[in-house]
Order: sequence, then structure tokens, then C-alpha cells
Amino acid sequence: MIALISIAAFAQKKPAPASSRADERTRGLFVKKSADAMRILVLKMEESQLVPVAPNHEFRENDEIKVQFESNFDGFIYLINVSPGGKRLILYPNAELTDNVVRTNQKYDFPPGGNVIQFDKEKGTEVIQVIMSRERIAYLDEAVKNGGDLGESAAGAAAEIQAGLATENVTKVIPEDTGVRTRDIKFAAGKDKEQEGSVVAISDNKGKLGKGDVGVYEIRLKHN
Repeated sequence: MIALISIAAFAQKKPAPASSRADERTRGLFVKKSADAMRILVLKMEESQLVPVAPNHEFRENDEIKVQFESNFDGFIYLINVSPGGKRLILYPNAELTDNVVRTNQKYDFPPGGNVIQFDKEKGTEVIQVIMSRERIAYLDEAVKNGGDLGESAAGAAAEIQAGLATENVTKVIPEDTGVRTRDIKFAAGKDKEQEGSVVAISDNKGKLGKGDVGVYEIRLKHN
């Protein structure tokens, strides 16, 4: 960003918008490890290069992306895909990628290696739901053994759903009778071409995930 600074004697710097200050605080929770938090980058292939894009970027058929994660705590991550038609499937872990452990300050690409996610002809909003926890989630681990199919969502990811990063009104994938508790989280959204990406952080329970706690958010990718 290029800032033009006035040299007028009495020029005053304008205060940052409240939303910017809130984003800075959320990013600070990640950096200082004062709350369990995760950094996410959506990377789009452009001219053979992976370039950061904002989560609300609008994608087209055959666009290729990766999603990169970095955690500030040791734990586990689960990725669930909710198709525009409402089908729920565990993307990670799976039969080939069984180790979904995340370690502090390490970056993880999904899919790993030279693989990418490619958008097909089904238009709408593709949802990647992210579940972060300090311990394994037995319900999801059992589902992985059976192919990862979690059935249909009554509320599917309709075409008009707002793209971007969402922490509220996320698709429910873990039944209440499993004893898993979903904690409140806050987020700071990433922007196009910026490497700092988005950050999500636990905002209640002193910012830490306890036994049986999960943080859940969705990356909603608009596909036109």
C-alpha cells in the first residue's frame, strides 16, 4: 500500500476504522498465542503461480486453488466439503491422508504437494468447513473409516449464500449428542495479493479450546 502523507503543518493522521482495529486485535491473538487461532490463505493458480486471493473472490469453471493453514497451537484439523447441492463429505483426513495433526507455526497445504482443487461445472457456493480441535473427534474419525460421507444438508450451500469467511450460521456436521461443544470465534478476513491471509481465533473460554471443544468456520467459495 502506498500512503500519501501531507506536509501541511497542522495535518493530522486519520484514525483507523473500527473494523481495521478489530482485525489487528484478532491477528494479534494469533501472533502472541494469547488465544487458540489459525491463519488461512486461499491461493489461486495464475500463470503457473499460486497467488493469495480474498475468500470472497469469485471463481470460475476450471480455476485451480489450494488452501494453506497455519495453527498457533498443537491439535487437529478436519475439512468438510459442502457442495452447492448440500452434500457433505470429509475431505481431510481421508483414506490416503490419515494424519490430520497440526503443529504450532507449521504451514499445511490442502491438497498437499502438486495437487490442486479444481472447480467443476456445478455453479453456486462451494463450502470448505474447517473444524479445529486440540484432540481427535471420534465421530468424524469413525465417518472417515466409512468413506467420509456425512449425508445431505437440509440447508445446503445455496447459490445465493454470501462468499467469504463465515463463523456464524455454519452447516452443522457434528450431532449434539456427541458431547462436542462449539466455541465462539472471531476472524479477520484476508485480501487479494496479501500474504497475511485470514485469521480465526477462539473468542470465549479465555481463548483456549478445552476437552471436547471445537472451533468451526467456513470458507465459502463462490463459483460462477
